[in-house]
Amino acid sequence: MLFSVFMPNRNNSYVWMNIVFLVSFLLMGKITPYAILFGYFLETLIIGVFNVFKMVAASRHDGSGKTIGFLVLFFMFHYGMFVAIQSVFVFVIIGIDGQTFIREPFYIIENYRGILALEGMAYVLPILIGTQLMKFIFDFMLPKKHLEFAAYEMMYKPYVRIVIQQFAVIIAFFFFIIFSDAARTAALLLIFFKSLIDFSLSAIREDTKVLDYLVEKLYDGKTSKNLLRKQLLLFSE
Repeated sequence: MLFSVFMPNRNNSYVWMNIVFLVSFLLMGKITPYAILFGYFLETLIIGVFNVFKMVAASRHDGSGKTIGFLVLFFMFHYGMFVAIQSVFVFVIIGIDGQTFIREPFYIIENYRGILALEGMAYVLPILIGTQLMKFIFDFMLPKKHLEFAAYEMMYKPYVRIVIQQFAVIIAFFFFIIFSDAARTAALLLIFFKSLIDFSLSAIREDTKVLDYLVEKLYDGKTSKNLLRKQLLLFSE
């Protein structure tokens, strides 16, 4: 079962594409380690944008009707606040390292401009956007998952995934500071650990041994297995 998690297939193809392109460009010197670090941080925003599209797609079949506009605005507000608070925290950490492209922590817009100007970001962002686009098309729309979930369920979906992902990224920030002379190695480790998260989440799919295993492990006799199954599938999106 463990081998199947990493075996290349349609569900994890976007993860493999991410690894191949980022590692290749990093080793060729096209991407700086900090561009990868902040690229993964910016992926939080990319995932949020695609989640809006998922909410809109789900609303066409769940009876949300005209309320989808309110749900989208509400999601954009609380998700934006979540990202802003994370950003300030990260900018404080990077300030410790004395990086000149970061200003005062609360200068969020100016700091993001500095991040977007990092060498190699022109490669990183298209790769990350492309992988999320592939995931949206081939892992959400084509399997018709928008028929399985309601828009209000999708609204809170990104948080668990993002917290796990950003936890890995924030740890990587400290590695960059501590091992400043080995930034490329730290970037490779970040790609490795981030990919482990993505592989694990991509393995939670309908009619898979991984999903069945998790349902059995989490089943407490109170929550129905069907509900557990749905919650796990929603979490893995």
